[in-house]
Amino acid sequence: MRFRLPKTGVVALLALGGCGVPAVQSTPLRAEAGGAPWRVEVEDASLRVDPQIVATGPKDVWAFGGRGSEDTVWRPTARHWNGHDWSRVDLPGGRIGAIKAAGASAASDVWAVTLGGSSSTVLHWNGERWTIDRRLPGFTVTALEVFSPRDVRVYGTGARAAAAGWTRSADGWSETKPPFRIARTSARSARDIWALTFENKLYHQDGSGWRPVPLDGILPAGKRSGFEDTTYKLDTITATDAGIWITAEGAGGIPSGEMDGTRTEPLGPDDLHLSSLLLHGDADGRRWTAESTTKSTGRLSPFGAPIIDADGGVWLIGSTDVNATESALAHRTATGTWTSTSIRASGFSPFEARVITRIPGTTRFLAAGINDEKGALLSTP
Repeated sequence: MRFRLPKTGVVALLALGGCGVPAVQSTPLRAEAGGAPWRVEVEDASLRVDPQIVATGPKDVWAFGGRGSEDTVWRPTARHWNGHDWSRVDLPGGRIGAIKAAGASAASDVWAVTLGGSSSTVLHWNGERWTIDRRLPGFTVTALEVFSPRDVRVYGTGARAAAAGWTRSADGWSETKPPFRIARTSARSARDIWALTFENKLYHQDGSGWRPVPLDGILPAGKRSGFEDTTYKLDTITATDAGIWITAEGAGGIPSGEMDGTRTEPLGPDDLHLSSLLLHGDADGRRWTAESTTKSTGRLSPFGAPIIDADGGVWLIGSTDVNATESALAHRTATGTWTSTSIRASGFSPFEARVITRIPGTTRFLAAGINDEKGALLSTP
């Protein structure tokens, strides 16, 4: 059994011998049988480091990562799919960190931003070669939106973790100062951007400015007997013309009576009160619903944003264990029916998916992630 601290930080656990704190028990969730097997497309340790996937079509896919130790990443990496095979593509800049955000407006307009130390570097692919487009000293990238070669938005933090951003226009790069620290974004257009903040809030940019979108009445609240107040963290977001989807996770604290070393049974997900949620808002973000997904999907990954079908179905990275390190591809139909299939391939079982994407114009999914010390890019047939 592998133990990892909860990914949301809303509950703290120790699994150290002699501390009197029981270890977390890995409790499997039954996944639906009959799913198509995954296969290994690329095996590369660089895909362990916050992998990014950008797919513009069935014959144009980029997979990014970083080569080096987990604590000190030295060089960004890129693999490219041309419809027939994967090739390694050298990126400029040397030791500038791993790719932390990537996006594209077309096959000849791909952008990737690295994070090395306290600085970020913007890389651009024009269809023929990669170049360094801008260095951003003292800037930590968190999100990227690409609308055209002359309209690119980079969000993150600057000095003393203050809100910061950069925008590329026809006149070049200029620094911006968002009114809050942006952690995640999803855009429908350059004048229609949705953002999750580090303060756990949702905002909408409609071209005239940012406005808050309240979710207080949607997220469950209350206090369970003997537990701290349940706190929900907003993790990922996807905006489409059909609406807004947000994943969230919450957990209560551990009762003090469980921390005195007298308990003999290991703690499980029910004891931790882990709860994953899928929020759905209408296109304007005015009417919202919330659905608990824990029993249907297992613990949701805080990394992979929802993928929306044309018919209203939603794909998510679920899991079959309490730590969300054994990933599953979960699907919800527009009518609310859930299925879940483990993400695993030969040599990569279990597999923790950090990102998934569906290749445009196909039914194929790609998943990049980690199995212990090995990184890989997996695909469905």
